Amino acid sequence: MLFLKVPRKEGERIRRELLGQGILSDDYEIAKEKDFILFPVLSPFAGYEVVELEGAKRPKQYKKLEDALSEFLTPKQLESIVSSFDIIGDIAIMEIPDELEPQERKIGEALLKVHKNIRTVLKKLGPMEGEFRVRKVKVIAGEDRTETTYTENGVKMKLDVSKVYFSVRLAHERARIADLVGENERVLVMFAGVGPFAFAIAKKHSDAKITAVELNPEAVRYMKANIAFNGFRNIEAVEGDVHSVSLPESSFDHIIMPLPKLAHGFLDIAFRAVRDGGVVHFYTIADSGNPFAEALGKAEPAAEKSGVSISVRSQRVVRPYSPSQVQVVLDLIVRKNQ
Repeated sequence: MLFLKVPRKEGERIRRELLGQGILSDDYEIAKEKDFILFPVLSPFAGYEVVELEGAKRPKQYKKLEDALSEFLTPKQLESIVSSFDIIGDIAIMEIPDELEPQERKIGEALLKVHKNIRTVLKKLGPMEGEFRVRKVKVIAGEDRTETTYTENGVKMKLDVSKVYFSVRLAHERARIADLVGENERVLVMFAGVGPFAFAIAKKHSDAKITAVELNPEAVRYMKANIAFNGFRNIEAVEGDVHSVSLPESSFDHIIMPLPKLAHGFLDIAFRAVRDGGVVHFYTIADSGNPFAEALGKAEPAAEKSGVSISVRSQRVVRPYSPSQVQVVLDLIVRKNQ
């Protein structure tokens, strides 16, 4: 490979000229030699010595994961791999089909090449499981860790993805709920995790009074640390089961229930704790054919049993859950029957 030998003091000027003329090679690294810089070039450049060196090849740059994977996977294998993945902070979490397990390290390294902000790639070892909704993962590339710091709307959250539940896909929903909260309102966040719903509200409304209840002690530990780190003074982190935590009756303006598979089993608590005219944000999983009717079909019997009346203030599909199901939210206005 040809290298242009340039005095260090002239290096930046010559580099720009080489780029402008299109003769600086992208395939090799720029080298240094005492008082000189050695630029890999495709042709000589007048006025400077050209030397031939073996040189260090520059890693190939890719803009898409599929392009990087195509270097070692067949088209059929590319079809079987899930190209969508979650990025939490500087950690990527991806699914690897069983048949590609022997290639998982190379797949992870390809992801690192494409996304320079990622430092660790984790492979999902199964679904969310257990009462804390955590997922087993395995490091397949990058740094050997599962803790990261994630930033959302100016709030930094430290968490360990192998010990707590967290979804980046609810960022828009968290911002939407924060916009619905009014001045000096009281908010209860059930199943609060490391605190993202509570933080979104606290960031937007410093006068709100927020109670965040979470069963997982690891999540509560991170939530308290994140409260301190961000300087929030209006969030009370409570460790415990929502069923057993003492909550004041008819006190909260908003109650958030982001546990879509099981939230319907806690509606009686929400209806008791919400004030007359307050709003319960009820999340659930429903068939995509008629999801809102199905969701309301879960809420109405609980309301009748609790002696309250409910009406739908708004409803929306939060995200797809499976090929035939979606996660939805009903914003329910609750009236206490006298």
